[in-house]
Amino acid sequence: MITEIVDTQFADIRLPCAHDGKTIQVAVAPLCAAMRLDSELELRRIAQDEDLGSHLKPLPYAPPMASANALPMGAVALWLHRLSQQATDTEQRHRLAVLQQEGFGTLLEQWSKLLQGNTPDDNVVTLKRQFKRMQAQIDAMDVSMRQAESFIEREIIRAQLSQLCAFPVGPRNTQSPALDQFWRLVFSRLMSGAEINHARRSDRFLALNFRHLRNVLGDEEKSVQLTPELRSELKRSRYPNFLGVRVVNSRISRKSLRCWVFNLH
Repeated sequence: MITEIVDTQFADIRLPCAHDGKTIQVAVAPLCAAMRLDSELELRRIAQDEDLGSHLKPLPYAPPMASANALPMGAVALWLHRLSQQATDTEQRHRLAVLQQEGFGTLLEQWSKLLQGNTPDDNVVTLKRQFKRMQAQIDAMDVSMRQAESFIEREIIRAQLSQLCAFPVGPRNTQSPALDQFWRLVFSRLMSGAEINHARRSDRFLALNFRHLRNVLGDEEKSVQLTPELRSELKRSRYPNFLGVRVVNSRISRKSLRCWVFNLH
């Protein structure tokens, strides 16, 4: 665990960042300066934003009077996306594109080494790829939310966006053999065409109902008993990333089911 503010490379600039135990928090004011934005005005806008406001917090380990506000890196991705949609100045649009395309990769490279020591290159590449997919997902969800026709639909998308904003980055955890066995079995069945994913957006989410899963797997039922140990491991699952236990409008049964929901990206 890194318990200090780290001067972090973000594309061609450097930003104060810190780890809060779950993800990387990025100082907002220096990023505003890099984009030639009024930091006080922009911080007020972020604080009033329905999606970003709840994520705006003091930068961990900053002195009490420093007034250093930060966003988790996933929320920074959403903020930059929205700025890029609003920007009309060509120079600013180019600047935003550079920060969006290069910033998070350089940040993740540095923090992967800090948090995980001698991290194999393929692990860093995987983490960067996951974040890139998450960026695309955030962009698409933000567009979908603006086009949503009902309040309920907007709130569902808003909740999903909030989860993505908290993109986890931390020391590498070794999954238990039981969890490894569970995911091998589930993905093997998914690849063979088994209908076990209740999520309507099955390209992005995995929603498992364990009663239905046991019925589908039959003889392999012992592997999917929701024991306290497996329950605990699933809640810490990094890939797929655990989102929560939710009532899902199942695409399989066409009714509401209580499912364990995971983010596939």
